[in-house]
Amino acid sequence: MEVSKKRVVLSLYKQLIYFSKLITNKEEKISKLNLIKSTFKKNKSIPETETEKIDKLIEDGQKKLSFLKIMTPREFAKSYNTRGVYRFEDGKWIEGNEEKKSKRQYLDHGIDIMDLRRHNHLVRRMQFLDRR
Repeated sequence: MEVSKKRVVLSLYKQLIYFSKLITNKEEKISKLNLIKSTFKKNKSIPETETEKIDKLIEDGQKKLSFLKIMTPREFAKSYNTRGVYRFEDGKWIEGNEEKKSKRQYLDHGIDIMDLRRHNHLVRRMQFLDRR
């Protein structure tokens, strides 16, 4: 069953609005939002019988959406602070005072001995290391 054009257009509109809100420059963000809203309001009066024109406008909107996806920076959620030392407890990230784990005890291989021991333990448990 084919998805109705109204749903496709509405989804495209919502995505364009979402990604244009992620633009960091305020002036550019406002101009993009106004352009999107005015374009959709202007083309709202196109009858559904003109499918070729609607398909062309949808294709153009999807090209602009893909450009916006590339152009907008990816930001972490505001509640997620990326600096400091954290631990994962009860399904939540909690800021902790733990010291960072040093990963480079063996400078020539970049292996942490505890990771190597755990790996060997898991390999033995799966009976890959002690086969005869």
